[in-house]
Amino acid sequence: MTGPLGIVVGITSRSWGGNEKWASDAALGLAKRGHRVTVLWTHEPVHRELTARGLRSRRVRLRGDLDPVGFASLVSVLRSERPDVLILTKQREYWLGGLAARLAGGPLVVLRMGLRRRLRDDFKRRTSFGRLADLIIVNSSDVRETLLESAWIDPDRVLVLLNSVSLEPVEEDQGRKLVESLGLPSGSPVVCGAGRLTRQKGLDLLIESFAMVLESAPDAYLLILGEGGQRQPLEQKAVSAGVSDRVVFAGHRDDVREMLSGVDVYVLSSRNEGMANTLLEAMSVGAPIVATDVSGTTEAVTDGVEALVVPSDDPSALADAIVRLLEDRTLASELGAAARKRAETQFGRERMMGELIEVLEKGVARKHPTTSRRLP
Repeated sequence: MTGPLGIVVGITSRSWGGNEKWASDAALGLAKRGHRVTVLWTHEPVHRELTARGLRSRRVRLRGDLDPVGFASLVSVLRSERPDVLILTKQREYWLGGLAARLAGGPLVVLRMGLRRRLRDDFKRRTSFGRLADLIIVNSSDVRETLLESAWIDPDRVLVLLNSVSLEPVEEDQGRKLVESLGLPSGSPVVCGAGRLTRQKGLDLLIESFAMVLESAPDAYLLILGEGGQRQPLEQKAVSAGVSDRVVFAGHRDDVREMLSGVDVYVLSSRNEGMANTLLEAMSVGAPIVATDVSGTTEAVTDGVEALVVPSDDPSALADAIVRLLEDRTLASELGAAARKRAETQFGRERMMGELIEVLEKGVARKHPTTSRRLP
């Protein structure tokens, strides 16, 4: 098939995180390559981000996966847009989105999963993943293998599409200036964690490990970038660990990649991941990395080559690795340079967009081999 695709992307989350960033980056990339893209949103924080990125968007009031009003809203939008492709990115969208697609003319239904998750074997998931979905895109081989533990999912429909990251150079010293603009003393070692403030991200473990780090690096600071429902418990964790005067919660930032270029160690402390966008951002700016050995992390970096990789749920191991990089700046520099090189060769944005477009075009051609394109 030739010519532009009509594509609708669902981002009905309450807040902004890695999954939402992947979806918006994909939508932007598809639009820049001439495809007609509309993003569906439900909550205002996501709408603000989409507007800032210049994406065409429409609201659907999708509050849950048993929401008749939201379902009617979704069907109405799909009938109006008449897309070739519907990309769904959240659990609540999979069920209602797949059903709505059937009523709205049958676009190619693509589910995107960015987190390692075993599925419950029930009617809703068998229908969503096994019958309504034409393709399921995941961001690591480990996520795919876990998904295929559900024997009723067709392996041919589950494709690995690695995340991508911008490789644009960051101006020298820009990152450090951004970090110090938050009030951190000039010259102090800065350890950084970034991501949505949820239990999954393990930032409580990072705070616990940072208390141990201060025993060896008493002038260090911990910078946490991101927002989420666990902010208050994490702030209390810093108080109870006796490190609240050395932990800075910077909230949501649009310049995470730039800030990561100015920290001494970036830490991915997650308990569960697919392939973390912030890990790739740290790699792309050559930041020294400590990461837990969860799912796609070990597909992105190798221990001792591009990062120090430690067991998850182990604050002592995190602390030891952080201290090692703070004390051995030659090793930190070597790991950072290797991480940047790997980002360039494996995780560039052009590679991901090319693969995504190929997958979508082939999927539409298979689903509608003899029909004309669905653009109005």
